[in-house]
Order: sequence, then C-alpha cells, then structure tokens
Amino acid sequence: MNIIRYIFVIILSITIGFFAFRFYDNYSKSSEINTFLEEAYIISSLHQDASKKYDKLINFDELNRDEFESTFIEIIRDAQEANNILIYSESNYLGTERELLEIATTSWLKGLETFQVSILNLVDQEYSQLLEESIAESITSLSVGDKAYSNFLSEIKIKSDNENLFLPEFFNIEYTGIESNAYQFAELIVDRAIENKSGLFLRRDISVTGAEFVPESIATTEEGYRVLLDQPTSLQLVIANEGNVEETEVLVLILVTDEAGETVYEKRTKLNTIGPFESKSYYLDPLEIEKGILYEWFILVEEVENEEDFEDNIYSVKAFIPPED
Repeated sequence: MNIIRYIFVIILSITIGFFAFRFYDNYSKSSEINTFLEEAYIISSLHQDASKKYDKLINFDELNRDEFESTFIEIIRDAQEANNILIYSESNYLGTERELLEIATTSWLKGLETFQVSILNLVDQEYSQLLEESIAESITSLSVGDKAYSNFLSEIKIKSDNENLFLPEFFNIEYTGIESNAYQFAELIVDRAIENKSGLFLRRDISVTGAEFVPESIATTEEGYRVLLDQPTSLQLVIANEGNVEETEVLVLILVTDEAGETVYEKRTKLNTIGPFESKSYYLDPLEIEKGILYEWFILVEEVENEEDFEDNIYSVKAFIPPED
C-alpha cells in the first residue's frame, strides 16, 4: 500500500512539474513577445516621425542650410535610436518578424546617413556622376527598409491572428516606396537640390554690423569722431552671423589705443554660439579716458573657416572727451 502511495506521489509530482514547466515556458515566451512588440512600437513611432520630416526635406521647398541640417540631425538621431533598441533589446524573442524589423531599421539608417552626406556634397561641390550614384544608393537602402517593414507588418498580423496576440498600432512607414527605379528617383532629387542650391549652399559670414557708445555720444565731428560725456564709457558691439549655418566659439578682439598709438585697453572674448542670420550684442567694460585725447576703439572678429567676406570683420571708431575750457 505504501509502495502504491509512493508511486502515486511520484507520478503526481512529475505531472505537476510538467505542467509548471509548460506554464513557465508559455509565460516566458509570452513575456518575450510582448517586450518585443513594445520595442517594435517605439521603433515604428520613431520612424513615422522621421519619414514625415524626410518627405518634407526632399521637396527642398523654402529650406535654408541650417534648417536642412538641423532637421536631418533629428532624423538621423531617431533612426539611430530605433536601431539601438533592437541591438540592446530586452527581449530574447527570435522570429521572422524580428529579423524583418532589423533589416528595416539598419537599411533605413544606412540610407538616411548616406543621403545626408551625398546631398550636402552635391550642394557644396560640383555635380558629378558619383554623387548621383551615392544618392541612388541611399534611396535603394531606404527602399529595402520600406519593403522589409511592410513584410514585418504582414508577418506580425498573421502571428497575431494565429496566436490571438494583442498588437499595438503600428504605423505605415514609407520613405521612398520604390525599388526598381532608384536611379530615376535620384535624378529627380538631384534636380530639386540643384534648383534650390542657393538656399542650401553653405555660406559662412561673420561681421561687426555696428557699435554704439554707452552712454551715447553727444555729437559727431566733421571728421567722424564721436564726442563723449565726461564719465566712464562702454561700447556696445553688434556682431551678426550673415551666413546660413550656426557658428560656435566666435573670437572677438578689442583694442583701445590713444592718439600716440599706445594700448590702453585690450580684451579677447568669445561668443559661444550665434545662429544663422542672428545678431548678438556685446558690451565692453566701462573705460575711463583722459579729456582732450583722441582714442580709437578697434574691433576684430576672427574669420571663420571658408568665410566668404571677411572685410566686414573689422570695425573701428574714434572718440574723445572734450578738454576743459
């Protein structure tokens, strides 16, 4: 009797263990697929936003260089984030759906990075067949991504129907929607870019557009000298970025000399950033000068790389406090 009871206990334990294992295995698989679906939804959201921005950019309507570059930085950042989600995935789910999504994210990222570099090279350099081929290559990569993502949507829908899975709302994403005529589409893109080249062409130009004494000068002589009040005087500089890209670490040199050519004030300063078509004011330290002596304020903004016009980087103004009667 004890033997029968012992055997029964063993069989019961094995049965419970079997079903517990099956339950854990099913739960584990369910958890893995759900985590994958959550990650896939984030990827879908990122690329839906990126593809909309991309579609607007390739029309090249009323775009300037800074807007084009900053928008593309956002697009690439979203594509990289989407790609990293699968690289560092918290899900061990392996299936056709995951493979298709990986192909889509890597192809989209490669295509976007190649397109960004190729278009800017096309705008900044002379046209060449190699540049057009590079653009066509980027479009092909984007098309591969589009096709892989479309197949992912089909496969995940089938899996959902077969296994009664709840799916998040995946977005329909299409960067190009083409496969066989990438070169023809590249020609169209090249024509659009060249047509709008004036707005996208890299133009760099920093200038000193004006200066005003603080307090304001009370008069100007026939020679153009400013007449100042008898008190410490500052100078407000207006420095402008007349180019179409943001400039960083713009160096400014200020010298004040007397009529004998002796330096009475010298300062080097730096503007951390100045955006395209933006102006910034900078105030010099208040300076006490002697009455009856003519002083010159000399301002030099160091030219930036490949600057088009650096003659307006220099500004000077002469001023004095009238001598006592």
